[in-house]
Amino acid sequence: MSKETEHPLPGVISSISVQKKKKDRYSIFVDGEFLLGVAEQTLLKFNLKKGIEVTPALFRKLQREEGRFAVKAYMLKLLGRREHARKELYNKAYRKEYPQQVINDVLDELQEKGFLDDERFAQKFAADKSNLSKWGPAKIKSHLYKKGISNTVAERSIQQAFEGTDLKQTFLDLVLKRKKRFLREEDPYKRKKKMVDHLARKGYRSTNIFTHIDALMKAIEQ
Repeated sequence: MSKETEHPLPGVISSISVQKKKKDRYSIFVDGEFLLGVAEQTLLKFNLKKGIEVTPALFRKLQREEGRFAVKAYMLKLLGRREHARKELYNKAYRKEYPQQVINDVLDELQEKGFLDDERFAQKFAADKSNLSKWGPAKIKSHLYKKGISNTVAERSIQQAFEGTDLKQTFLDLVLKRKKRFLREEDPYKRKKKMVDHLARKGYRSTNIFTHIDALMKAIEQ
């Protein structure tokens, strides 16, 4: 049990001081003894000041609010690095053993305020993976599913990412990068299979691959 639950309550706030290492957090003292540390938002929300009585019920509310603040701060930190899907944030917070109800409440708030948007995430993910990593639709869709993105949103994001894409040129770029490896295989059938397998692993559909496979075979032999 932490110090924050050892002080007998009710008690009166005797002082509030800014913490030395974290200027946005405050130490609450009740009857001259440290009770708990709170964020500035918590301080303002509950109008905490010298002379206020802290009952066991108020203390529990402060603890819940601080738990919520910790979850929110953690999620905003992750979102500051890159876009995340809702399920991604939930899983990461759950692994840190934050309460499930608090996690979902914070996710709802972030979603309502526009910090979190699965469709925006999916669009960026699909665009990045298609342009930078040269992933195909199937691989992108599989990864979006794992991140909790719905089928409708995934399909729409992928369609947008590949709009206007020249698949033949994409395939050429991918196979020419591995030209030497493919040419090591002298058997034309096996060489073709290796090329098809390579493009399939990148997430491209077999119908699209076979449409261009003859042109790709000629390209690496030049």
